[in-house]
Amino acid sequence: MSDSEYEEETTYVVFDLGSIAPSEFIDEVSIKNGGCRIIGLEEGKPYLQLGELTLEGTVDETIGTHLMFEMQDKDPSKIPPSLAAVNPNKSEPKETKKTLVYQCSTENVVTLETITLTPKVAQQPKSTPSETSIIDAIC
Repeated sequence: MSDSEYEEETTYVVFDLGSIAPSEFIDEVSIKNGGCRIIGLEEGKPYLQLGELTLEGTVDETIGTHLMFEMQDKDPSKIPPSLAAVNPNKSEPKETKKTLVYQCSTENVVTLETITLTPKVAQQPKSTPSETSIIDAIC
């Protein structure tokens, strides 16, 4: 099969951090470290690293579908002039209107829990009795 015969597929996944990492922390780490690291997602045992925080996840299918939206400022030029002129509280500044724009959907969620990584300690190979010590023991 040549490269042109392969079909690319995109799958979206929701990472459920619970209350482990607030969004401000994620934003700060993303800016400082250039994002996050994810490994093992294809194998079904994902790990997520956010700065010094390491999380282990389990992949589950949801009962329903998660819909993802992006919040954007509403373009004031698209509001009809008759509605834009109506402001019952003229003394209060107008709030910026937001609109939601559909991005994608998924039926997969990765539930994450914090873990502590410890460096591997080199294990000493188990000493096996040498042939000479076995012969000495028999004699």
